[in-house]
Amino acid sequence: MTRETLLQDIRYGFRMLRQSPGFTAVAVITLALGIGANTAMFSVINSVLFHSLPFRDSSRVMVLWKTMSNGNANAFSTPAFLEMRQQGDFLAHLGAFTSLGKNLGGKELPERIAGGKVNYDLLPVLGVQPILGRMFSLDEDRPGAGAVVILSHALWSTRFASRRNILSEVVDLDGTPYTVVGVMPPGFHVLADTELFWIPLQLESMNARASARNVHWLFAFTRLPVGRNQKQVQAGLDAIAARLKVQDPAGEGGSGATLQSVSDFVNGAVKPVLLLLMGAVAFVLLIACSNVANLLLSRSTTREREISIRTALGASRWRMIRQLLTESVLLAMLGGGLGLVLAEIAIKSLRSVHPSSIPASNAIVVDPTVLAYTAILCGVVGILFGLAPAWEGSKASVGEKLKDGSRGSSGSFGKHRAVLVVMETALASMLFIGAGLSLRSLWRAEMVNLGFNPDGVLTFRIAAPTEFSEQRIPLFYQQVLDRVRSLPGVQSAVLARNLPMSGTDPSMPITIEGTPPPPSETPIVARLRAIGPNYFSGLQTSLLAGHEFTEHDTAASPRVVIVSESLAKLHWPNQNALGKRLKPGMPGGDWCVVVGVAADVHHWAADVDIEPTAYYPYTQVPLAFLPLLEGNMGIAVRSQNSDGLLSSIRTALGEVDKTVPVYDVKGMEEMVAESGSLRRFDMWLIGTFAGLALTLATVGIYGVMAYAVSQRTREIGIRIALGAQRRDVLQLIMGQGAKLALAGVIAGLFGAFVLSRLMSSLLFGVSPRDLVTFSVVPWMVLVLILVGCYIPASRATRVDPVVALRCE
Repeated sequence: MTRETLLQDIRYGFRMLRQSPGFTAVAVITLALGIGANTAMFSVINSVLFHSLPFRDSSRVMVLWKTMSNGNANAFSTPAFLEMRQQGDFLAHLGAFTSLGKNLGGKELPERIAGGKVNYDLLPVLGVQPILGRMFSLDEDRPGAGAVVILSHALWSTRFASRRNILSEVVDLDGTPYTVVGVMPPGFHVLADTELFWIPLQLESMNARASARNVHWLFAFTRLPVGRNQKQVQAGLDAIAARLKVQDPAGEGGSGATLQSVSDFVNGAVKPVLLLLMGAVAFVLLIACSNVANLLLSRSTTREREISIRTALGASRWRMIRQLLTESVLLAMLGGGLGLVLAEIAIKSLRSVHPSSIPASNAIVVDPTVLAYTAILCGVVGILFGLAPAWEGSKASVGEKLKDGSRGSSGSFGKHRAVLVVMETALASMLFIGAGLSLRSLWRAEMVNLGFNPDGVLTFRIAAPTEFSEQRIPLFYQQVLDRVRSLPGVQSAVLARNLPMSGTDPSMPITIEGTPPPPSETPIVARLRAIGPNYFSGLQTSLLAGHEFTEHDTAASPRVVIVSESLAKLHWPNQNALGKRLKPGMPGGDWCVVVGVAADVHHWAADVDIEPTAYYPYTQVPLAFLPLLEGNMGIAVRSQNSDGLLSSIRTALGEVDKTVPVYDVKGMEEMVAESGSLRRFDMWLIGTFAGLALTLATVGIYGVMAYAVSQRTREIGIRIALGAQRRDVLQLIMGQGAKLALAGVIAGLFGAFVLSRLMSSLLFGVSPRDLVTFSVVPWMVLVLILVGCYIPASRATRVDPVVALRCE
């Protein structure tokens, strides 16, 4: 095929599309919906899964997890991290990171900013260089070295006006002068895009953390050595663990370590959701293709005479197929152009919503990769929906089609049209069942008793001044609580290291008095939560037995603990837990008497399993662990009226210490909503795609039925003339449409039954083969599809036999 022939086909194709503006408009809009949905979804996947990590060759960057004796993966403790580095090879240069916050001075009121501590090896492991200045030196990562800092690009541009002479200037962080030595590239972060600065880890200087094996606070990173893949490196780590197990059977090193790609670590929760949604939009596109293919099949009957004439003049069948495929690809390209516009609108809508569960959602764009994907998709789609009509249309019989006065068909549907209708009905049914499962799952999650009441609660965080130490820290927090509780309209104010839905607390081994020590492989572990007095009444969490902590539970008083219901049932089944004793496995940990049993709380999200939890008074945290409280205490305030509450809180805090900022201000209802945002995102999108698919399927069967009725006008007129009642005609047409719809729904049921297991990890409280969903949804689909059949069937009953026969 020459270039001139191709251009001739394209020109002729455009001319034919212009001659049928109605057909062209419907086909282009239908394709635009399918292609636009696919383009928008691919843009999300491209930005989030492929380009959200600001590291060089990010596929080779790994997170290294410490494997615990019970088989679970965890961050490293300091001793475990140092032991791992001693194993040599690439492990000698493990990167380490831990997050922290500091008060940035330079203004009347300091600003609380998030950042991190990194060791000397981390930035080289990640493969990132500062755009200004340098990385930390090895000497700066040693204990006692001078205070230096690297700024994020966002902090440098907003707070320091992108001044290139920022290097060697001093920045005030928590009252300590830090010398700026570098500025990182735009978008760089280690774990969270809120990070604004990084300082050296200086590992061995970290007080109690440096010797505590039970405090897992270090995230370790490594880069796969050249020539080795993840599986090979993991095998080497397993061999190291086996060697350490022989050397010290009771040691922690024998449990080993586990590699995880940094992409899976960052996007692990959202990846299966996005891939599922990509599958959903692929179904939408297939339905759109089916619709357009049916339109082309219908249109081919009006072009039989044209094709017969061209064939009679010497055009080969291959030449006719090529011409018809060219027109199909042109339709797909036009649909792709409009689809790009629709995709851009959808992406802007997504960015405006900014779902917290989707990382880097603000960076989602239609870039050259997305444009290339769309162009390829248009070509494939054009051939996909155009092949069957082109093959069918090229079969024209010259002798028959050139005769004048050919009569309308008295048949029903062509086999191609029937297959396409059944397919799109099946695909729509599968999507609708998936949407039903998602909706049922969301409803179950919304019905979960969280264990606390978030209504009317405002939360915020504060950091004790850095000059405070030992018991001066708890005293500061108590003074703040007293001031806040005295504000008008405040019903309660409680304090915790991490409030529900706000963050993580460490898992801590515990010893139960009177219980034999478990095997080393299965230690007794519980979540450690440091809280203040009246915490449970403030959050309206039921106290099932005993009493709450009070202001009398100080560092000088006997050690006490409140356990969750699940922990009490696990370790003291059918017993009264009050008066029992347990000891947290931390330096300075002592025996604590159980003084209360609290109802279980969903700390992470409604759809996350409850964990056995031990609550300790924050005033009785061992002195070595008091630094954990600095900058890590949250306060929840329940009030009758939130108007002006935050301003009053800032004023009250200023009366205690004017240098302490309030930060991370959120309503607890907002926090609960954010915890379920990924599930809602999944439900709304798959519901939208299912609705679009069902609409296209309904329109598709309407179009096929309307075409069939128009082709059978003479037959219907004869039937009525011979005495057929209108209900007989309605039954005839509806019966044929119902057969196709029923076949499609049954096929969709079978397909959903097979594929629903792919959704099992995304569902909560609902079986992937939920009987209610599989019983109700198919009937809904069937009814809506039959509505599409009824309109042309009803029109057929109004055929005037005289007019129909005269037209023939």
